[in-house]
Amino acid sequence: MDYENDINEVVTITSDTDEPSPNAEKPIIQFFKRLIENNKNSNTVLTDGQITEILDKEFDIQLSKLHELEGIIYLSVMKKYLKDWPQWDELDTVISNINKDKTKHEKQDESADLDKILESKYVNLKSFLKSMLDTAKNISKSTIQPLIDGQIDVMKDSDKSTTESDIVLEIHGSRNQLNKLIFRQPHPNLNNTVFNPNFEMPTRINLSTFSLEAILNWWGVSISILTTKNIHIYKRETKHELKHVLVNKKLKEHRKPFQLLDQDIKISSISPTQTVQINDLIDRCDAMEPTTNNYDIYDFIKKDLTMLPYNVPSKKYLKRYTNKYSYVRYLYKEVDTELPTDTSNKYDLQLEETVSPCYLIYLSNLKDPIECLYVCCHPCEIKFTGANIFGDLRSHFDAEHINEPDWTCTKCDGVFPMLELAKNWWCHRC
Repeated sequence: MDYENDINEVVTITSDTDEPSPNAEKPIIQFFKRLIENNKNSNTVLTDGQITEILDKEFDIQLSKLHELEGIIYLSVMKKYLKDWPQWDELDTVISNINKDKTKHEKQDESADLDKILESKYVNLKSFLKSMLDTAKNISKSTIQPLIDGQIDVMKDSDKSTTESDIVLEIHGSRNQLNKLIFRQPHPNLNNTVFNPNFEMPTRINLSTFSLEAILNWWGVSISILTTKNIHIYKRETKHELKHVLVNKKLKEHRKPFQLLDQDIKISSISPTQTVQINDLIDRCDAMEPTTNNYDIYDFIKKDLTMLPYNVPSKKYLKRYTNKYSYVRYLYKEVDTELPTDTSNKYDLQLEETVSPCYLIYLSNLKDPIECLYVCCHPCEIKFTGANIFGDLRSHFDAEHINEPDWTCTKCDGVFPMLELAKNWWCHRC
């Protein structure tokens, strides 16, 4: 069978009519029989009304008596797990056998066995759906109750920790898309959506090019030194921690996020291990400089190494935050339309993006000769190596990574262009 969910919010099941059976049976059994009676090469659907009937008669859940949002949750759960029931394929085989060309006598002989099969499948599907609805009930109650009690607009404590009942929206997109993803007000020309569907080309003209420090401290950039055996003796990757919250600044007083970051080095494991002497790695970088055009990158690596203790664990990841405080910025797209709108007093939607700048370092005490140096821009999935890594990196970043909004320190409210922050290792003094 083919199970799909179309744009009209219906669950698509294989058959040729959406008219319910006149038999006053259990709705799920009734649904099974419709699938058997109809031609499986076309579609039948379960509408919201039919799913509501199943909720009422099978699970004693009356949507008319619930909060509207709670009803939407129950309908969504039913639509998803009706499609995900593990025994659809087995039932499909039964239905295919029933629909084969058979004599009237043969079909009558199968009727009793069919009733037993459908009853068994009915019990299984109902049990499957009930377990999912029970889980949804616990979550929806804690989510909806504040709305019922009228408390949702008076919650002032912005430090409440995230719980499993919080609503999370997962979005995948490029950095340029994310920076202009949210409309400040619902867009009347786009069915009042708050999401910008258009790809935004960079609008900022920056006459200065990226410095090496800015590039190598950008998010998602890694530097690696490999031996002749293709094993890392040094790897550094920026792993800035990002958090996104969609806020409507018209609803209530908004508090800027604040987090004090521990700049001490964290080790991925405290188990016994060999150590690496930092001076040995610095000496190996010095030995490479006269033989390569990438001496600027080796200078950056040496500067990075000097900020580590004299001895560090070998083959362990070290993590360090580069600033005492996180940074925040607000991303949005202004609504440009000639249509009248009365939403400006209700909405000021902005995507609050918080970054806690940090990087990971992996070191090894292997003495094998150095084979190569390379740099990766992971967001773009591009690897740079060879005699002119810095030149190639600069050309790439000037073309692809120039359009970034400014950041604000969560401690002192200082505003910093991202290019300058990255150049200064994401560090400033308040």
